[in-house]
Amino acid sequence: SIHFLISPLIRQIWRGAERLVAKSARESEMINAIDPRVACLLIPNGVDANIFRPTHLAPDDGPLKLLCVGRLIERKGQHHLIDAVKRLTDEGIDVRLDLVGTGDARAANEAQVVRLGLTDRIRFLGYIPRADIPSHYAAAHVFVLPSYNEGMSVALLEAMASGLAVVVTPAGGTPELVEDQINGFVFNWADVDRLTSLLRCLAQDRSLVKRMGQESRNRSAEFSWDRAALHYMELIQQLPSSLAPLANASLNAEAERKA
Repeated sequence: SIHFLISPLIRQIWRGAERLVAKSARESEMINAIDPRVACLLIPNGVDANIFRPTHLAPDDGPLKLLCVGRLIERKGQHHLIDAVKRLTDEGIDVRLDLVGTGDARAANEAQVVRLGLTDRIRFLGYIPRADIPSHYAAAHVFVLPSYNEGMSVALLEAMASGLAVVVTPAGGTPELVEDQINGFVFNWADVDRLTSLLRCLAQDRSLVKRMGQESRNRSAEFSWDRAALHYMELIQQLPSSLAPLANASLNAEAERKA
């Protein structure tokens, strides 16, 4: 695989770094599996709870509105989610799906939707400017992340802060964010049977959707960009004096990008 080929280069880069940061415990485990001699710090991603907050524009009755935000690439698993929507539709369950993002699997995903006769139920929204993203979380009931692997999904954090129930795979930082049956459900990659069953459960129990959404909001409070920035500032203070100005400039540039 490509990882086997580039692992020597990755190890060389890591060993040349002053500090190495992982976003989740599983990412740290992956790094140590590749090179046990590398010391890795854990600094989770964050979310701005003032921008992403419960608004709940979607009505409690009517179709269950699903949202997936992420690149349209094979490992993100949107094709599995599309299959689940087809199964629910065939059962007579009213469900809608919005896919936000672009990627090289879009054409295949769009062809799949046409082939399955789901053009009136699934929308491809493409790229959405950051300023407009919160309104899409507000218009949904459930966030679905059917991904094969992740570091720590910022989109998942945004969905949680927006008060959505979440249905996710156990990828990357998911264990730190999602407790199965509390603020959402966890299913294995490509298990369309299980994904369909979980979405059916939520479609038939809107009170459960609400309870899970509130738990998501509560859990997201533990992950803020302010807390992440504080950890990075503490890290910068530990760097050699010659590197600190460069690290500070990089951190400031990232803060401005997220603003």
